[in-house]
Amino acid sequence: MPLQRFAEHFQAPWPNGRGISYEIASQTPGVTGWTWRVAIAPVIEDCDFSHFENVHRQLLIISGGEMILNVGGETVVCKPGEVAVFAGDIPTTAKLIDGPIVDLNLMTVRGKSSGVMTHITTPGLLAPCEILVAVSQTAAVIVDGKSVQMQHQDAYLDASNCQIQLTHGTLAHITLTKSQVIAQKVIE
Repeated sequence: MPLQRFAEHFQAPWPNGRGISYEIASQTPGVTGWTWRVAIAPVIEDCDFSHFENVHRQLLIISGGEMILNVGGETVVCKPGEVAVFAGDIPTTAKLIDGPIVDLNLMTVRGKSSGVMTHITTPGLLAPCEILVAVSQTAAVIVDGKSVQMQHQDAYLDASNCQIQLTHGTLAHITLTKSQVIAQKVIE
């Protein structure tokens, strides 16, 4: 079913054990070895982020205030409504500014997949995408002529071949590109 309620997301501990994530979708659902992954993660205290080798991260705060990341000595300010971009394989520490937050992450393995996450606030026809996540408390979309009501943190999957219109609320709009891996033969 394309509509996945928050309660249906796969719950898993962070690799560093400092929190819990709720996987919405990945190339290998529920197991390691993915080349792309979309997940929600509550951050309840200042902490180190997990290390993800060769991973490009995009993060959108979907609940709460600002968070400041120290990514290998560089400051990345994460504000609600803005997508922050950083490397998952550089030591990263999070500092909460106004208390706990919930963020949405798009993680892609460099050279194997890529993607773009945007924050959509204006009603209208949406560009094709793979995943939509409700950022506001409620959101409504029309998918191929049928009305779909979403609650905060619900996701609509497999949207790439659908005509989708946002009628109210705000969404995270996620597109994915899977790179083709070309096998090379070594001739001796």
